[in-house]
Amino acid sequence: MIMSKPVRVSGFTFVYLLIGLCTKTVIAFLLQYKLDSYPKYSRHKLYYAESDERNPIIVTAPPKRDIFSNEVHDLKLNEVEGEILYNGRVNKSDYSLASKLHVTDVPLSQEDFNQHPISVFGHRGSPYTALENTSRSFIHAAQAGAHGIELDVFLLKCGTLVVFHGSGGDEEPGLLHSYCGVEGSILDFTAEEARRLLTFNKNFDEFGCGPNQITHPDDSSSNLPHYCYVHTLEEVLTTLGDHPDVSPKLKIKIELKGPNTAAPAVQLVRKLNMKHRCQFSSFNHSLIAEVRMLDADAITGALFASQVPDDFVERCIAVGASEVHFKYDTCSYERVQMAHAAGLTTMAWFRGPIGMKDDYLNNYFDVGNEDEAMYMTVLRSGVTSMCVNRPGILVNALKKNTRGRESSSYLAWPDLEIE
Repeated sequence: MIMSKPVRVSGFTFVYLLIGLCTKTVIAFLLQYKLDSYPKYSRHKLYYAESDERNPIIVTAPPKRDIFSNEVHDLKLNEVEGEILYNGRVNKSDYSLASKLHVTDVPLSQEDFNQHPISVFGHRGSPYTALENTSRSFIHAAQAGAHGIELDVFLLKCGTLVVFHGSGGDEEPGLLHSYCGVEGSILDFTAEEARRLLTFNKNFDEFGCGPNQITHPDDSSSNLPHYCYVHTLEEVLTTLGDHPDVSPKLKIKIELKGPNTAAPAVQLVRKLNMKHRCQFSSFNHSLIAEVRMLDADAITGALFASQVPDDFVERCIAVGASEVHFKYDTCSYERVQMAHAAGLTTMAWFRGPIGMKDDYLNNYFDVGNEDEAMYMTVLRSGVTSMCVNRPGILVNALKKNTRGRESSSYLAWPDLEIE
C-alpha cells in the first residue's frame, strides 16, 4: 500500500488563506447590507416604454424578491413585506415626494378643485414632442390641451428679445456649450447671427424630443421642415396669436431670463395687443418689480428655486408679484396655504428633462418621471397651476379624474374639449 504524505501548510500560507476568507466574507456582508438598506443601490432591470425610448423606466427590486413584470405602466401601489412598491421601486419616507410635500394624508376633493381650478402650462412648450422653446413645441402643447405655455427670453445686443434657455442653470443662463456645441453665451450674438449660426445638439439629453425631432438647415435626411433655430419673441407671439390650433385663451408666461428684459418685453406685448394673454415671471425679483412699475395690472410670478425663504410671501408682496412659483418638490401643503391666505395664486414648476430624470431615479421612489402619479401628488398640495414637460399627460389625468362627476372644474377651462 502506498501511503500519501500529509500536506503541510506553513504558518504564512495559513494566515494568508484566513485573511482572504475573512475579507471575502466581510465584503459579501457589506454588499448585501448596502443592497438591502438603500433602494437606489438595488439590483435592477431595464424596460423601455414604447412612447419614450430615450428615457427607460428603471424597475428596481430588492434582492431575492421576484416582483418583476412587463406591466411597467401599472401605477398601483402594492404592499410587499411592509414596504410600498411603485413600479417595483421601494418607497421609503426618505424617497417619497408625498412625504416631502406633506400631502400623504391630503385627499384630492372635488370641493378643493371647485375653489381652485387647475391650469396646465407647457414648460418650454412640449419638449418631449418637439424641440423646446420653438413655435412647434408651443403649438404641440396647445394641441395637447394645455391652458398656457412658458418660455424664456433674453435681450440680445441688437436690442431684440429671443426665446432661448441654454445651459448654466438659473445662476448663469444662456450658455451654449451643451445646447449648441460652441462656447460662449446667447448674449454674445445678435438675433440674426443666433438664427443663422447656431444649431442645436441633437444628442443633448435635455432635449427630450430626441434627435429625430431636431432639424438642421443643411440636414437633407430630415422629413421635417427646419424649425430648430433661435426664435424671436415677436415671432413666437405672432404665431401663437394667429395659429388655428391655438386657442385665443392660451396664456403665455414670459420668463425674464436675461438682464434688461422687463421693459422691452412689456413694450412688445403692448405693441402686439396681447396684454390679456401674456404674464411675466423671473427668479430675479427686481425684474418683477420693474414690470409692475410699467404695468400695474400685469400678472407677475416670483420664481423660487430649491431653497424657499421663510419670508417668501413678504418678498412676493414687496415686488408686487401676484403669483408665487415653487419648484415642484418645494410646494408643500403649508407653503401653498400660506400663499393663498395672502391672496397669491400658486404654480409648481418642473425641472427640465435631465433634472426630472435624476429626481425620478435617485430622489422620489413613490412616483414616476412626470407620470400621472407624480402630477396628482403635486396637485394634492393645493397649487392652482402646474408648469410641466408633459402637458398632455396632466391634461388627460385631470380629464380622467372628472369622469363621473357633476362638473369638470378640475380644469381651468371647464368647457375645453380634449381629444
